[in-house]
Amino acid sequence: MPPPPEEAAEACPPGDALAGLIDVHSHHYPDAYLDACRRSDSGLDHYVRDDGRLVILQDRAVAAAVPQPLPGLSHRLGLMDEAGVAVQVLSISAPNVFRLPAGVRVPLTRDLNDELTAMAAGARLRVFANLPLPDVDQSLAELDRVLGRDGIVGVMLCTTIDRRTLDDELFGPLWEELDRRSAAVFVHPTTPCCTEGVRDFALSLALDFLAETTNAIGRLVYSGAFERYRKIRWIFSHLGGTTPFLVHRFDNYARQFPEARARITEPPSEYLRRLNFDTVSTHAEAMRCAFATFDPGQFVFGTDYPHVPGGLRIFVDTLRAAGLSPADQARVGHQNAAALLGIDRPGGGDT
Repeated sequence: MPPPPEEAAEACPPGDALAGLIDVHSHHYPDAYLDACRRSDSGLDHYVRDDGRLVILQDRAVAAAVPQPLPGLSHRLGLMDEAGVAVQVLSISAPNVFRLPAGVRVPLTRDLNDELTAMAAGARLRVFANLPLPDVDQSLAELDRVLGRDGIVGVMLCTTIDRRTLDDELFGPLWEELDRRSAAVFVHPTTPCCTEGVRDFALSLALDFLAETTNAIGRLVYSGAFERYRKIRWIFSHLGGTTPFLVHRFDNYARQFPEARARITEPPSEYLRRLNFDTVSTHAEAMRCAFATFDPGQFVFGTDYPHVPGGLRIFVDTLRAAGLSPADQARVGHQNAAALLGIDRPGGGDT
């Protein structure tokens, strides 16, 4: 039996800036979802890896590797306690529901949102809701059904939606509604629109996921989406892909190419300063670069549970090694997420 929330919030030593973490990047895969991915008409392929993980492929490129059997809630809560994580936000990662046939996708999305919110109730968990895209009308209906529920703090999208990029005009009505609601949107990478060149060696998952996030950010910048939808609270995963390392190129090429500045009124770097990124990385030097490039106020803590073997502590240790002051550690560890998503940490005020 996991300890009560007030004890979990004290898993780190008293006064530790990283006590009572809020983990915005963690995943869960209900059986109904995995069963749908295994269907012969799913539009996906799958196999079981030698370590027992279910590997799901989209367009023959690896999109996910899910532990089987999936650890239960007590395992999750135990790891949270060990790492000092007070709250986790659940999402269903790539490839999500977007490739599934509409007859499956629409009712399944409703069932998944219902199951995740029921799982989260009273369990130190929150949820990023799923949407049955690319059907925008059904997605708007589902958004209206669930976004005001207790426990749901935003929506989860992937960097491409069934081979459509996020700046596609099809999604305009969705962005308008999310902007009207000032909603939080968590953007997670998936396999690209074209998987040529990333099917071998699991490159799509291992490396191209970061390129996918960078490309999505770039398209949303240059298409003017960030200009038009300024009230959406964007969160991009894995330090924003390679964005911190390429930030200078965003402005350089907007200056050089008229088509890259035709739909925006500010330098690209100005839009980037309004985004949020999670800290899912085990490379402290990369994290230091991200914190030097953007303000620590733009970052929220994440672990990518249950995809990285060895538990959650490595992500806490990496954040601790990144060289932030205690005040900035507290901002990244829980304060930014609390403000961004409206999350109250169990048992805890500010450190």
